[in-house]
Amino acid sequence: MPLDKFDSMVRRESGFAQDIIKKIYGKNLSQNNARKYWSGIRMHVAYKEGLVGEDRPVSEMEEVVFKTDGSRTTTRMLLLSEEDNQNPTRIMELMGYDPIQWELISCKSRRNYWDTTTKDIDGNAHKSTNHAFMVTLTVKPIQNKITTDIVRETLANIAKPKIEKIQHKPGDYMLELPIMDFHLGLLAWDDETGESYDLKIAENIYKNTILDIISRVKAYGLKIDKVVFPIGQDFFNSDTTNNTTTRGTILDSDTRWPKLYQKGVELLTWAIEQLRQLAPVVTLRVPGNHDKMLSYCAIETLRAYFRDTEDVCVDVSPKPRAYIRYYDNLIGFSHGENDSKRIKGLMQIEAPRDWGETKFREFHLGHLHKEDLTEDGGIIFRRISSIKATDAWEQEMGFVGAIHKAQAFVWDKHKGLSLIINSVVKEA
Repeated sequence: MPLDKFDSMVRRESGFAQDIIKKIYGKNLSQNNARKYWSGIRMHVAYKEGLVGEDRPVSEMEEVVFKTDGSRTTTRMLLLSEEDNQNPTRIMELMGYDPIQWELISCKSRRNYWDTTTKDIDGNAHKSTNHAFMVTLTVKPIQNKITTDIVRETLANIAKPKIEKIQHKPGDYMLELPIMDFHLGLLAWDDETGESYDLKIAENIYKNTILDIISRVKAYGLKIDKVVFPIGQDFFNSDTTNNTTTRGTILDSDTRWPKLYQKGVELLTWAIEQLRQLAPVVTLRVPGNHDKMLSYCAIETLRAYFRDTEDVCVDVSPKPRAYIRYYDNLIGFSHGENDSKRIKGLMQIEAPRDWGETKFREFHLGHLHKEDLTEDGGIIFRRISSIKATDAWEQEMGFVGAIHKAQAFVWDKHKGLSLIINSVVKEA
């Protein structure tokens, strides 16, 4: 909001508060009272200058505390009328929280200074009708009340789609296509990170990667018996309505969460439809650290969508790791964040029978956005790169230089890993 003449005069004044109050108002006040009055007047002008539109202040004096249950407590100075101060819903709106999406937990306001009768430089008396309040507001997302049972019940009532039935021929290989750390919804700016990334760019990269791998499988003349398509692994960049990770870390995001979720399910459905042209598809849930809730809901949506499709199996196991056995091959999947120090001994414990009956064993991990390979105790531990662009945090921390690519793995029934297909993201 632009400043008037009186406001501009206040911004120019300097010196002792007693002298300034006497000069402007002609009143003799004690040093302590004059300092309080003058501090309040200058604060009023500063916040008036920061107003957006007509009534919402943008304050630098703001503190936001995020909690693990999704709630947040915001402390901010607001200019409020007496009527607004008695209306918590209005305070929520001024704080930027939609009352439809947020539940009020508590609201506490404390007046920071009292009214004064002032005169502007034209000599007109003016009584302030807004007062500065220090407001502490605690809210919780209403969406957190949605449970997995509600999601399942809702999806069960959706009319099933018409999906083409495909006759598959027996094959000799299993195709594994893990798209790791896609971070759909991430926003990156080329001038800051060296690469741009948004919802549209991500969609193009994702589709081009899937189609590139499928075309190369066909070009090699491989007869695919099964396709394994893990889902999760930070497929979505954020997990909440406020564009934060599951734990509450604020992220650079390109879009609103409903659009993000719709686009994510659309891409996953499209990918499965493309892959089932090759062979029956098995999807596995592999949770990441950015999107545990949103990816789970997405895979539940996929299960409902393909529930009567014979050649698509959707596994929604809540376990943090997943395993798939293909004849003499055993592949484990984990995001590789929390369990990285114990990962070398987990396959033997969690899949003991398959471990004992197979010869070729690998664990495929994400999280680090780069390729890496180690072997220990008869297991190959393979970190897989990401096709997403470098983000601002990675650029700041120096995590740069990794090749953006997806990898598909072709497994022979009895000879183990026979082919790795690298699909490198083309520069824009």
